[in-house]
Amino acid sequence: MQRWPALLAVLLAALILSAPAEAKTIKVHPGDSIQAAVDKAPAGDRVLVAPGTYREDGHACPTEPSHTCAVSIEKNGIRLVGVRSRHPVVLLAREDQDEGIAVGKSDDGDCLSDASKRVHGSRVRGLTVRGFEDDGVFLICVDHWRITHVRAVDNNEYGTFPSHTRSGRLDHSFASGANDTGHYLGQSSHARVDHNVARDNVSGFEIENSSHVRADHNLAEGNTAGFLSFALPNLDVKQNSDNRIDHNRSRFNNKANTCVEPGDAVCDVPPGTGILLIATDRNRVGTNKVRGNHSFGIALTNYCVATNLSQAECDALDIEPNPDGNRILNNRVKANGTAPAPTLPAIFAVDLAWDGTGTDNCWAGNVAITTFPMPLPACP
Repeated sequence: MQRWPALLAVLLAALILSAPAEAKTIKVHPGDSIQAAVDKAPAGDRVLVAPGTYREDGHACPTEPSHTCAVSIEKNGIRLVGVRSRHPVVLLAREDQDEGIAVGKSDDGDCLSDASKRVHGSRVRGLTVRGFEDDGVFLICVDHWRITHVRAVDNNEYGTFPSHTRSGRLDHSFASGANDTGHYLGQSSHARVDHNVARDNVSGFEIENSSHVRADHNLAEGNTAGFLSFALPNLDVKQNSDNRIDHNRSRFNNKANTCVEPGDAVCDVPPGTGILLIATDRNRVGTNKVRGNHSFGIALTNYCVATNLSQAECDALDIEPNPDGNRILNNRVKANGTAPAPTLPAIFAVDLAWDGTGTDNCWAGNVAITTFPMPLPACP
């Protein structure tokens, strides 16, 4: 019996030693380096950035060594937070910096099966990221992430760009001036994209080769295209499936296409696109308001039809190009297709359009003036 107090003391000491250290806050003030604070922070800490404008020296990105990052995060659980204030926290690009904030260890498709190559837990909140050559905020191979209350302005390609991620949320953020996509989510699963605004980009929002993503309560206005949901070839993930695009507003997306990467599918999207689905499976598009897009409102199409591939080229694809099992429900789609892009077939210049490919696609409860074909297949 006398052994129990001694054994209990040993066990208690072991528990104390193994308990995780309490997370700390590292503060950054104007004139300080955000990157230096991130480097100092152990996993799980918060880096709190005071209002002001920050220009980082830059370094080779761990996620893509040929690129230069202003700030990069490779540790688990780091929270990079701008102080809430009437005055913004601005991360401003120096000349030739590619990425504003990059979270991840490597740009490596193997991370989809190798957990050691992934970052677990990440939050970026309350910063304005401006003027970078590629992306404002870039996440690659990150689980349990959140980008919230971020403004991504005049970044040359993408505003916010999570890729190869799982279990995340992009919310209450703003993107403008991207010559590809304002808010992008690619090769990812189980995410929500909600209560964001995209203006004056080529694509406002894009879901690419992803699954179980919900994009809801967003506003796309004044872009080339409002919302895109695509399955594209030659990527690590081969399908776009089981996504929801609902309760959004897509209006007056008639900006000229200023895409800067020839060969990118977004470069071929016509001005005046409301919502476009290509080669999607079991996507549900519901309760959206789509208005004033000059080419079309909501369109569903096969990848080969959309890109004018020959049958031989289509047969060589590593994706199944048909859209299957999609539901277009209870949308209010009006005043679209009134001044279509010259590249668009005239029959597609309508509120609701389908090229007739795929199986088990249906439409129900929509308020629309023009459709192709007429009528569209009804949902059971």
